[in-house]
Amino acid sequence: MQNKYKNKKTQVDMYVFDSAKEAQRYRELKLLERAGEISNLELQPKFLLQDSFKKNGKTYRKIEYVADFKYTEKR
Repeated sequence: MQNKYKNKKTQVDMYVFDSAKEAQRYRELKLLERAGEISNLELQPKFLLQDSFKKNGKTYRKIEYVADFKYTEKR
């Protein structure tokens, strides 16, 4: 089965990325991290956009955003 955007899964180190572009960005970020330009590199961090809640007897699920990467830039 082909995916929606025709991306090819790509493995770098022990991680499998959804596309070659995402894998390339990971390689770039690893170089920047080694050079000290960024720190705290995280893969697939989750951000809570809205907690779950109940309204009128109905329960609504939480909403999360999953980013490709998260890091801190050197100032």
